[in-house]
Amino acid sequence: MTSRTDKTRLSSLHTALEAATTYSGWRQVAAEIDTLTGAAAWRAEDDSPHLDGRRLRTEIGEMAALESAGQAQALARLLQRSLHEVIGDLTHSALYAVALSGTKHVVSDYLTAVEGAIRWLAATPGLSHAEKRALVAQSDHVHGRPALLLSGGATLGFYHLGVVKALWSEGLLPEVLCGASMGAMIAAGIATRTDGELSELWEDTRQIRRMGIRFAGFARARAQGALLEPEVIEDTVRHNVGRWTFRQAHEKTGRVLNISVSPTRVGQSPRLLSHVTAPDALIGQAALASGAIPVAFPPVTLRALDAGGQEVPYLPDETWMDGSMHGDLPKMRLARLHNVNRFIVSQTNPHVLPFLGLRGRRGLLPRAARLLARSAWSQSQQAFQVAAKLSEPTPLHGWADLAAHVTRQDWSGDIDIHPRFRWSLYRRVFANPSASELELFILDGERATWPRVETIRQHTRLSRILQATRSQPSAAPTAAK
Repeated sequence: MTSRTDKTRLSSLHTALEAATTYSGWRQVAAEIDTLTGAAAWRAEDDSPHLDGRRLRTEIGEMAALESAGQAQALARLLQRSLHEVIGDLTHSALYAVALSGTKHVVSDYLTAVEGAIRWLAATPGLSHAEKRALVAQSDHVHGRPALLLSGGATLGFYHLGVVKALWSEGLLPEVLCGASMGAMIAAGIATRTDGELSELWEDTRQIRRMGIRFAGFARARAQGALLEPEVIEDTVRHNVGRWTFRQAHEKTGRVLNISVSPTRVGQSPRLLSHVTAPDALIGQAALASGAIPVAFPPVTLRALDAGGQEVPYLPDETWMDGSMHGDLPKMRLARLHNVNRFIVSQTNPHVLPFLGLRGRRGLLPRAARLLARSAWSQSQQAFQVAAKLSEPTPLHGWADLAAHVTRQDWSGDIDIHPRFRWSLYRRVFANPSASELELFILDGERATWPRVETIRQHTRLSRILQATRSQPSAAPTAAK
C-alpha cells in the first residue's frame, strides 16, 4: 500500500515531470516515479503473460555461445528463426504501458544480443559477402522500417517541430518522413536539411519563418476564392524549404520525404509525392499544394525542374489541395512504396485532437465519453457518405464527397504522439506564432514525445541496425542506441 508520504512525493514528481525542459531531466524523474510505483521492479522481472522471458534468456545465451564458437551459419539461422517468432511479442503494447522509463530489461537485453550478433555476422569472414548481403536484405525486407507521419493542423502543426527535435536528438528520427498540409511543410523543411543543418536549426530557431498567414481583403478573397493571401505562405515556404526537388533532397540528406496532396477534380486520385513517384517535382510547391486548405488558400499547380534546370508545370492540367483531405496518414501507400511496417504519428488536426485526448483516461466518465465520441464519429461517417451519394448530380457533390473522405480516414498509427488537448489551442489555429510561442510549440512537442522515446527506441532498434548494416555490409556498423 502506498503511504501518504509516497503519494505526496509522487504528486510532486509528476509535477516535475510535466515541467521538465530536457529529456535527461525528464528521464531522471521518470525513473524515480517507477521506483516508487513498483514499475522498476516489474522491469527487472522476466516473467510476463505477453512474452516468454525464459526463452529470450535462453536464446541470448545461444547467440553468445555460437558467436564465441565462430559458428556463423548456425548463428544466422538462429537469428532468422528467433526474430520471426518473437518480434511480435517484443512490440506488444502492454509491455510499454507500465513503466515510464522503458519496458522489461529482458526485451532490451535480447535486442542488444541480436544487435551484437548482426554486427558480428557483418564483420566475420565466416560468411561470404554475398551471404551477408542476402541475410541483411531478407531481414530488412521481412521486418521493414519505421516512418514518421506528420498530420495537418494549420498553426498547431508547429508542434511537429518538437516531435522531430526530440527524436532527432536521441538518434531515433526515421529515415522515412511523410507529411500532409502543415505536416508537409514541416517534413519538407526537415528532409531538405542534413544533420549538421538541423543541429544549427535547433540552436537558432529564428531561422524559421513563421509569418505564413495574412487575410486577404474582401475583393481579393472573392476574386481568388480564398480568404488568405497565397503569396505570403509561398514566400514562407520558399524561405524554409528552398528550391529542391525530391530527388535532389534525397541525394543530399538520405531522407525519404513523402508529401500527400489531394485532387480538386472529382475522379482524380490523391498522390503521394516522393523521390520514387515524382523525383523532379519541386518540394516547396508540393508542400504548398498539400497545405492549400479549401476556402483558406487557392488550389496549387505542381511544378518540376526539367533536364536544363528550368521550372515547368508538373501535371499542368491538374490542381491540388490540402493533403489531409484524402491522405492525412497514407499508411498503405507508404508500406507499398518504402516497406514501412511501423508508423509513428504526430497528430495535430483540430478535429481529431478532442478524440485522442480521451484515450488513456481511466474511470467511468472517460469511458462513457469515448463511447459517445466513437458513436458520433461513426454516425458522421454514415451521414457524409449518404450526402455524397445523394448530391452526385449537384454542385454540392464535391464538398460532400470531400467530407466523406475526411471522416473515413484512420487518424492514428502504431505509436501516437499528440499535444495535451485543451480548448485554448483553437485560438491559435489560424494565427502566426510569435518567436516565444514557437519555442513553446517546440517544447510542448518534445514533452509529448519523451514518454514515447523508449517505446520507439525498442520498436525501431532492429530496423536501425539493419539499415546501418545495409549501408556497410562488409563492416560492423555503429551500434544503435
